[in-house]
Amino acid sequence: MKNKKNNEEFAYEKVKRAIMLKKLGAGQRVTEEWISKELKMSRTPIRAALKRLENEGLIQLVPNKGAIVYNPSNKELEDVFNLRTVLEKYAGQLAVTTMKDEDITYMEQLLEQEVDAYKAKDFEEFMRVNGQIHAYPAKISDNKFLLQQVERLNQWTDGYLILKDDFYTIPLSEVKSIPEHGRIVEALRKRDADLLEEAVEAHLLSTLNDLSERTSIFN
Repeated sequence: MKNKKNNEEFAYEKVKRAIMLKKLGAGQRVTEEWISKELKMSRTPIRAALKRLENEGLIQLVPNKGAIVYNPSNKELEDVFNLRTVLEKYAGQLAVTTMKDEDITYMEQLLEQEVDAYKAKDFEEFMRVNGQIHAYPAKISDNKFLLQQVERLNQWTDGYLILKDDFYTIPLSEVKSIPEHGRIVEALRKRDADLLEEAVEAHLLSTLNDLSERTSIFN
């Protein structure tokens, strides 16, 4: 049982890493047979690994076709990011009334960690920190239901970033999200709800535009 679980984790990490490194492209078919031969293991843990990747929005399991690397439509991207904008602006409204100085310090530390992750080209760490930056206002809002929804949408859009973001090719000086996050933290530091709403909306719509402009990151 332990070996089966280890094989599932191994297959999951290998396929996910291949997608992150753009070795597997949007719309590309990924068969259990091919993975089995590549990783030299049975199909059972591979099937479980593909199901996990489907739950993360990276793989689409199609009857009679197997697994296909997911390619979200512009409509799907718009729906998710528009909802994120509404929820995160609301979280910000609540946060400015409850934030303490130590909360600002923590978010400033997250900004530093984000830069370090980008310099190291550590995509997983970058996404982890990105998720914390976006979820923290909801976390200190003392609304657990809001936090759950913000975190769920963040996790879902992680898949979009993996599939469509040019993380490995854009130099740090051209990265938009880092200074945009900085403006969000600055608005929180000033306890300025209006400025915060503007910063959150501008950042999320900027990210949406960057992701939806590309019909394929492999062209």
